[in-house]
Amino acid sequence: MILNRSKLFSLFLLIMLLQVNKINSQEIVEFNTLEQVLAAVKTQNNSFNNAEIKTKLANMTRQTAWFNVFNPRVPSSVQAIDNVNQQIIFMPGEIFGQPGIFRPITTGKRYSTIVNVQPQIDIINFANIHQVKSAKINQQLTEVNNKISAQEIYDQINILYFNILAHKSQLKILEQNVDVADSIFKITQNRFNENVARKQDLNEAEVNWINIKNQLEQTEIALQIQQQALALIFENNITFTINDDLKNYQLPVLDIQTDNSLISENANLEFQMAKQQLKVAKAQNLPLLTFVSSFSWQNLDNQGFFTSHSDWFDYSYLGLKLSMDLPTTVAKVSAIKDKKFQSEILENNAAHISEQQKFNNAQMILDYQKALAQYQNYNRIVILQEDTYAKNFNQYLENILPLDKLLISQTDVLQAKMNLINALANIGFTKSKIDINNKF
Repeated sequence: MILNRSKLFSLFLLIMLLQVNKINSQEIVEFNTLEQVLAAVKTQNNSFNNAEIKTKLANMTRQTAWFNVFNPRVPSSVQAIDNVNQQIIFMPGEIFGQPGIFRPITTGKRYSTIVNVQPQIDIINFANIHQVKSAKINQQLTEVNNKISAQEIYDQINILYFNILAHKSQLKILEQNVDVADSIFKITQNRFNENVARKQDLNEAEVNWINIKNQLEQTEIALQIQQQALALIFENNITFTINDDLKNYQLPVLDIQTDNSLISENANLEFQMAKQQLKVAKAQNLPLLTFVSSFSWQNLDNQGFFTSHSDWFDYSYLGLKLSMDLPTTVAKVSAIKDKKFQSEILENNAAHISEQQKFNNAQMILDYQKALAQYQNYNRIVILQEDTYAKNFNQYLENILPLDKLLISQTDVLQAKMNLINALANIGFTKSKIDINNKF
C-alpha cells in the first residue's frame, strides 16, 4: 500500500510527537556537585554493567581451573552396527578333515551393539595445578582493569563537567560584553549621525559587536556539545541540569595529597601472569598421571538387534596411565622460550610504570598548585584591566580617546575575564582529578 503525501506527513508528525513525548517524560535530574554525577553514572553507564559481567566471568574461570586440576571426564558411546559384509578368514582344511585346502569362515555376528563408558580423572597434572594460580591472577587483573575503566570514565566526566561550568560562566561574561559592545556601537553611531565620528569608527564598532556576538553563539554551541557528550556517558537515559558554580572552587585546599597505584598494580599483575604462564608451559612437559577405566557391554546376534536369544558380553578394566611428551616437541619448546621473553619484557615495563605512577601522582599536585597561582595572577590582571577600561570609556565619552584604544581595552578585559574563568575551571578540574585518583 502506497501512502499519499498527507498521510506520510501525518505519520512523520506522529513520530516526532512520540519522540518529544519520550524526551519530556524523562525526569530532569539536578546535579549540584561532581560527586553526584559520578554516583549517578554507575547506574546508567553500560561500562559498569560490563565490568560486573567480566568479574563474574573471571570468577567462573577460577572455579573452572580448580575442577581442571582433576579434570574429571566420562567419555561414553553407544553404537549399533549392521555388519552387512562380515569379515572372512581362511582356516586350514585339516581342522575339518579336508587336508590340502583352506575353507572360508565368516567371523563374528552380523548385528552388534556396544555400550562403552570410560571414567577418567587426573591424579597429578602439574600444568593444570599452575593454571589455578593463573586464574587467581586473572581475577585480580580483571578487578584492577575494571577500576582503571571506571577511573577513565570519571576522568572523562570531570573534563566535561568543568567544561560545562566554564562555558556557562563564559556565556555570562560574553552576554555582558555584547551589551557593552552594543552601547559603544550606539554611541559611535550617534556621533556619526552628528558628523563627529568617521565611518571607519562606526564600522569598527559594529565589527567589534559582531565578533563578540559570534563568540557568544559559538560558546552556546560548545556548551550544547559538552552537555550532549555528558548525556552520552549516561547512555542518553536521563535529562539533567548542572547547578554548580565555579565560584565554589576559589578557596585553595592546603596539604593536598594523592596516592594511586592502579597502573603500577596492573603492570605488576601482568608480569606475575607472564611468570605463571611460563610455569604452566614448563609443567606441560612433566609426566601426567591419570586414573583410567572402561566399562563395556556388547550385544551380538545374527537375526537382529536385541532379539530374545541375543547374547550379552561385558568387559572392563581399571588402571593408572602415566604419559608425557619427550622434550622434543617444537611447539612446547618454543612456547617456553616465548613466555620467558614476554616475562622479561613485562618485568621491565612494571619497573618503569611504577616510577611513572609516582611521577603522575606528584605531577597532579604540581598541576593543582600551578592552577592556583595562575588564578591569582589572572584575578589581579582582571582588576587592572577593568580599571583601565573604565578610565578609557570615560575618556571616550569625553571624546579625548580614539575608538580603537577603547575597543582594544574592552578586548583586553574580555580576554582577561575569560582567562580567569579558565583558570578557575582548571582549579576545580585538577582538584577533582586528585579526588578521583584517590578513590582507587
